[in-house]
Amino acid sequence: MSSNHEEDTMAEIPWPQPVEPPPELTEAIRRTCTQGLGKKRGWSSAQRLGLSLLISGGLILLLHYAGIVRGRPETALRAALYGALGWIVVTAVVLFLGLARPPCRRGSRALRIGIVTVVPVLFFTYLGFAGTGRVPLNEFLFSGHHAGWAIGCGAIAAFFGAIAAGSLWFVWRGTDPLTPGLSGALAGMTGGMVGASAMGCACAATETWHLWASHGLMLVGLSLVGWLVGRRWLAP
Repeated sequence: MSSNHEEDTMAEIPWPQPVEPPPELTEAIRRTCTQGLGKKRGWSSAQRLGLSLLISGGLILLLHYAGIVRGRPETALRAALYGALGWIVVTAVVLFLGLARPPCRRGSRALRIGIVTVVPVLFFTYLGFAGTGRVPLNEFLFSGHHAGWAIGCGAIAAFFGAIAAGSLWFVWRGTDPLTPGLSGALAGMTGGMVGASAMGCACAATETWHLWASHGLMLVGLSLVGWLVGRRWLAP
């Protein structure tokens, strides 16, 4: 009985009010937490998309000019340029569906994985139709002429593909709190696609194995690299 009475008495005791910190301490906390803060507005999705397409188009024009300097036939240059511009349209669609919309409105994860999987297959198919012939695989691999040309061209294509992908990773940095790895893979694949289609303007090779190995493989490589880069750069 006495125990219940003591509990009732304790329940009626008013809860102590929290002690206010000294004004000097409050001011010091506020000064420390707000140091260096300023109003800053990031780029909008439309601005990021426009800048991405501007970089992609500039890279294609640069390598198109390189093709002119190297004396490629006008008909071949025109066909390569039309193909590159067509893939710029694909680039715009991929960036819009995969990166430009808000993270919660970018479609399902399965849809975006489908994009990063299907687009390289379509690009390899395009390169297959763009090629004018195919030597036996062992000749391509072990012939000094074919292998040396493919390695040199692949290194140049990878360089420009990395520039395009790196630019996209930079432009879209900090924009995906939900699936940054997948967004990074999409940006990497898109950059590789831009670099490969631009390289088609500068490179005179039309052999199919060369196009697949030197121009196309970096789409896959940059997609895998983008998955790792995106988890670090595209996450807020």
